[in-house]
Amino acid sequence: MRTMTAAKGLVLALGMAALASPAPAQTGANRTFAVTYAIHAPQWRDAGDFTYNFTQTGSTYEATATRQMKGVAGALLQRRQDYTYSVRGAVAEDGSLHPSAYQHQGGRRRADRPNGRLIRTAFTANDAVTTAVPGPPNMGDPPATAEQRRNTIDQLTAIAAMITATGDPCARTLRIYMDGRARFDFAMTPNGNVTIENQGYRGPGVRCRVQFRPIAGFGDPQEARTLSFLLARTESGMWAPVVIEMPTDEVGVVRLEARRITVNGTRLR
Repeated sequence: MRTMTAAKGLVLALGMAALASPAPAQTGANRTFAVTYAIHAPQWRDAGDFTYNFTQTGSTYEATATRQMKGVAGALLQRRQDYTYSVRGAVAEDGSLHPSAYQHQGGRRRADRPNGRLIRTAFTANDAVTTAVPGPPNMGDPPATAEQRRNTIDQLTAIAAMITATGDPCARTLRIYMDGRARFDFAMTPNGNVTIENQGYRGPGVRCRVQFRPIAGFGDPQEARTLSFLLARTESGMWAPVVIEMPTDEVGVVRLEARRITVNGTRLR
């Protein structure tokens, strides 16, 4: 169940006509955010877990995540969709998040790689360069060009951009380069206020209408899709992504629903 967006496990316009950088984070802040999602697929209810942890310390940030399939889905997929992820980067003076080093590991296990293949992407001001152990990396067909990779962020940073957004979290476009291969945009626009009722949070929230725009690197032809995110404002000022819909290339659109959310060490109710 390899996701085409943020979830090979999530993932996040100043208008639909133009691309913009993620909304600013709070410069100089020390704060944490953690969430565990249940993964629901069309064929399977509660097919697995996706956990995400974000830490900002002043002008730097880190994020880690794990995805683990379970039950019937886990048995059928034979751990091919179990992954670990991490990223570190800088918080600029304007509060924007800039990844520097991303990696993930997992997928099909073999005797020569019992923990799966290790993929790393180094982000610079003008490019994003991917390496693999064992290599070379699969860059997709067609692979993203240097221009398409410029000013992109990884999927973990995309989630962090939603969490740390100031103003309307639904008014932005995120340029995402996922797993060192898939290049796409999430063009987000506001879609009304909602009442959220699930295990992780009960209360008011906002709905984001999200256009998934495939750019390059997927291998198979992809269609643009319209997705939906539900976010809740927390007392800390951070936003909690409570429900995220994600397209996949194997089982259709999966739904991530928060089971537990912790903000600065306090559980959200």
